[in-house]
Amino acid sequence: MFKIGEFSKLTNLTVRALHHYEELEILLPKEIDTVTNYRYYSADQLAVVNKIKFLQQIGLPLKIIKTIIQSNDMKLLESHYELRETEIHDELEELKKKQNIVKIFKEKMKEGNFMEKYNVELKVMPKRSVMAIRKIVPSFDDEHGLWTDLYEEFMKQNGKMENPPLGVTIYHDKEYKDSDIDIEVQSSIVGNYKDTDDVKFYETSEFTLASVTFNGSYEQMPEVTQAIASWIEANDYVISGPMVNIAHVSPAQDPNPDNWITEAGYMVCTD
Repeated sequence: MFKIGEFSKLTNLTVRALHHYEELEILLPKEIDTVTNYRYYSADQLAVVNKIKFLQQIGLPLKIIKTIIQSNDMKLLESHYELRETEIHDELEELKKKQNIVKIFKEKMKEGNFMEKYNVELKVMPKRSVMAIRKIVPSFDDEHGLWTDLYEEFMKQNGKMENPPLGVTIYHDKEYKDSDIDIEVQSSIVGNYKDTDDVKFYETSEFTLASVTFNGSYEQMPEVTQAIASWIEANDYVISGPMVNIAHVSPAQDPNPDNWITEAGYMVCTD
């Protein structure tokens, strides 16, 4: 039998760690002197310590390690090995994505861009009840007219907006066009309403969006889309749908471009 200090040296574990294992009931002393309260361990407990250390090395938490050691169930152990293998695979994939991002940033540094001006976020846009108009318009400037028509129909039907109403513009064309543009504008609404020739009421589908929220005029859009493209490439996503703009503070709300807040993004999915 070995005193706790001696056993600590044999196992390369601190006395504090051995006390912690005792509290968690992972490794209990073989004997405790009722008079001195000294803890004693046996040589055969070295094998248990080695198991604990190995399972910690592969990243299993002490709570799981306790269950494995106490059960001595090989099937349970195998299932945790398989689960941990899957988790490590996912962690490696995430590290590869981060490695790609670092690589891109290093390349940008060579070009004189030391930090990304725009932060790209990945979010899931849930299903929404919306009122929408979709038309082919002569130019991007004509989007304003779609919003005007949407608002007029909203007032006619005495509508109720969600809070916030989330004004969303979707550019449906499969390629860039500067004329005859397929644009849809949407606002989130509450309640049931009647479709008209132009305005439709429906529930949208859920989708994943890679987006940048920026402040100021739309002249920044080329830089914004470049940041999103770099992020998509670095994180192994692909564009799966149209470009989406969300006006958090729109020109209709404030004519000063300095106060505009826009979220621009693309529908994406994993490759």
